[in-house]
Amino acid sequence: MREKRAVQKRKIPLYITVLTVVAYVASLLVVGFDYILPQTHDLSVDMVAPIDFNAPRQAENVFLTNIEREIAANSVQTVFQMEQNITNEILQNLEQFFVQIGRLRAHHLPIISPIPHGEPLAENGEIEDVHITNVELTQEQLALLTTDSSVAFARFRATLTQGIENILNTQITTQASITGELVALRDNNLAENLGFAYAAIGHAIAEAFVRVNWVPNETETERLRQEARDSVTPILIQMNQIIVRAGDIIDEEAYTSLVELGFIGVSFAFVFSGIVGSVLAVSIIFAIAILYIHLFMKNMAFNKKQALLLFTLYMMVLVLIRVMTPLPFYFTPIMLFAMLCAILIDMRLSAVLATCVSIMAVVMEPMNTMFITYAIINGIMAAMIARRMIVRANMWSAAAAFVLVNALTVFANYLIFGTGASNQMFMSSVLAMVGGVMTITITYGSLPLWESVFKVVTQNTLLELTDPNNALLRRLLIETPGTYHHSLVVANLAEAACYDIGANHVLARVGAYYHDIGKMKYPQYFAENQTEANPHDMLPPLTSVEVINEHVLGGLALARQYKIPQQVMDFIDQHHGTSLMKVFLYKEKAANPDREDSVDENLFRYPHIIPQNPETAVVMLADTCEAAVRAVYSKGDKDLDGMESFVRKLIKDKLDDGQLNDSKLSIKDLDTIALSFMRVFKGMHHERIPYPTPPTPDPADLIDSNLEEAAKRG
Repeated sequence: MREKRAVQKRKIPLYITVLTVVAYVASLLVVGFDYILPQTHDLSVDMVAPIDFNAPRQAENVFLTNIEREIAANSVQTVFQMEQNITNEILQNLEQFFVQIGRLRAHHLPIISPIPHGEPLAENGEIEDVHITNVELTQEQLALLTTDSSVAFARFRATLTQGIENILNTQITTQASITGELVALRDNNLAENLGFAYAAIGHAIAEAFVRVNWVPNETETERLRQEARDSVTPILIQMNQIIVRAGDIIDEEAYTSLVELGFIGVSFAFVFSGIVGSVLAVSIIFAIAILYIHLFMKNMAFNKKQALLLFTLYMMVLVLIRVMTPLPFYFTPIMLFAMLCAILIDMRLSAVLATCVSIMAVVMEPMNTMFITYAIINGIMAAMIARRMIVRANMWSAAAAFVLVNALTVFANYLIFGTGASNQMFMSSVLAMVGGVMTITITYGSLPLWESVFKVVTQNTLLELTDPNNALLRRLLIETPGTYHHSLVVANLAEAACYDIGANHVLARVGAYYHDIGKMKYPQYFAENQTEANPHDMLPPLTSVEVINEHVLGGLALARQYKIPQQVMDFIDQHHGTSLMKVFLYKEKAANPDREDSVDENLFRYPHIIPQNPETAVVMLADTCEAAVRAVYSKGDKDLDGMESFVRKLIKDKLDDGQLNDSKLSIKDLDTIALSFMRVFKGMHHERIPYPTPPTPDPADLIDSNLEEAAKRG
């Protein structure tokens, strides 16, 4: 395997490190500006505002949000739970009461009693030990309990106990509720089942013992209240919203908002967390961008103008985002950055960086969800269609699509995150379309400036280089018409193949036009310009190699003289790579059969750069196939059916020789290229129907016809 390209072994240039560090530091300063230099004021509630205070970013209105949260928390009812100890104590006291009544009954109603039923036992007619139960009962009621039949007493005891248990199991949380339950127990239970006398006794007993046994569960209640607080959607202060006007009294709400926004009393924790967060965010964004460039655009590190261009575009958008913060986000400069980056550098890189810059803008000035979705969606859209807009045939359709996507993104934002269909939604969509038109106008209008300052090759530049009246192309046509025709055919082949594999077909066509301009120095040494003897027949093989190689070096010198862009010069430098000049190698071996094996093959190779991208590789293959097919087909050695296998062999030889190692072409691409070449070759070399030749008249017949014509005229 060949040694890797020298460009891959080079270290990252110092200027790349410097530009990256400067961009990183600038990003930190811009993103963390509000934390590094916070603007604070000495204000208090009931003070007159010295200036207008507008929200620099979106933030929570803590004052109103806290009010709403407390309202939600207070709406949560207190959770109660039964206190089992209280319940057990009440039932135990009730049981103890009946035990005491039982003792009275046993004392006053022995099994064989000489006292008639219901007769008082004391001499004065009162029941003794009347207060032993701690229940306020009259003499009549106590007498009924102690002297009534055992069946009635047992029934009363069971009914009252069950009723009190039912009351205790009901969630009763206030004494007033207990009073109502006791009345219901007396009137609806005891009275109906035992009569009014026992109902009054039962009510007095229950009233003495029953109390509130359901107590608040503070832990569960607070948990539910916190859930209610958390469910409240924060009330937001919108960016640029007026907090308080100059001359107005600062109320508590305004004061709280000013503190939240950092106008008053910025704490060290606020500054520290903001700076650390900014450093982390910027570092992550830069890491993503650098990793993408390292993986997919390594050559950018060695292209000084391109690196400086990207640095300039990034610094421009960074400053514009900071300056244009007060404007509606429909006029965000991110789309302008995406378009310019796509046109001047690379579309995929533009899409990645547009997303990174959108996130950077949100970190710089916290904004709502509408901004981030709008910036990312339309930034990627701008990157995708930018190259189409600079081609006049596609400009209007691409611009219309871009403006339409801007409006549709606003619709989606309002329907998902906003207030739905409204006048504001339609007005915002109009502003978005205006912003899109402005972006396209500024992009298209500034392209000549970027092209001239950074020597960038755009589609417009390439199309200008295809003009046949171009001074260099006109020289090529006049001085080397054979090479000019050869370049046109190579351009047709390369353009068709690049279009089919998705490469830059315009760049390939232009590169093919100019790849052999160096042949103008010694045109007679190249087959397509030879009309007589071949000069190489009289030259030593190594001298022929030097002459042939001169067309690459001379072409580069001529391209620099005519200020041909570097992207086109790459085709001159790379279209032969390090290919072997087999004709002269075999000639050298034939001239020296005794040392055939000692001939150094490297002396017969082009000492240049193998193709570094698909376009230059396709031009190399087209150049090889065009010359070989023309040489073979002109001799009639191959027909169209055998031409395809011949073309595929030529492509395979380049692959086996390592000329396509850095081209980024796949095996599938090579197959597509072969088919594309054959489509062009068949159009060039198809068989034609011979034109009919009119018969040649006999001279005698011509004389007779002339005599007859003369006779007619008299």
